[in-house]
Amino acid sequence: MRINIYMIGVGGQGLITTSNLIGAAATSRGIKVLTSETHGLSQRGGSVDVHVRLGDVNSPLIPLGGADLVIAFELLEAFRAAPYINENTKIIVNSRLIRPPTPRLRLPSAEELINKLNAIRNVKIIDAFNTAIKLGNPIVENMVLLGAAHAAGLNLAIDENAIIEAIKSTMRMPELNVKAFKMGIDLVNGSSPR
Repeated sequence: MRINIYMIGVGGQGLITTSNLIGAAATSRGIKVLTSETHGLSQRGGSVDVHVRLGDVNSPLIPLGGADLVIAFELLEAFRAAPYINENTKIIVNSRLIRPPTPRLRLPSAEELINKLNAIRNVKIIDAFNTAIKLGNPIVENMVLLGAAHAAGLNLAIDENAIIEAIKSTMRMPELNVKAFKMGIDLVNGSSPR
């Protein structure tokens, strides 16, 4: 068994926390985990990408075209994942658009970006940010995305209880984070919120 998860977003969105949770949950089930991250200007709102590899792997970097699952924490950043996807890659995209502070640069609208993403096979776009706000704290946006990713394919490697246990043992506000995780699952499965 091997699952390659590529995450991309903007500094401050919780990508590193999310990868640490996946790693803790996998390790608790005896699954080998290797990770690598690039977060050069992440503290200033720059791009962050994280490779998480589970199972029978020997390198922390996902080969080009080798992602089984992509989690894009931000709309514009989703397009940076293109080199890692293949025809079977499951892609979870947060509908949140964080415009870079580049003056006079014409950027596509959120609607234009969503239309382009909807043309790609296996893409599920969710509103993780506003779901987190409805739960009372935008900081749990990453847990909504983790839940969505779990429903989209991470569940093939790590059971829901392992992730919930990792959340409870490592996160502040564990009840809220667990609720956000479950809401993400429900967003992908189309079921009523738990």
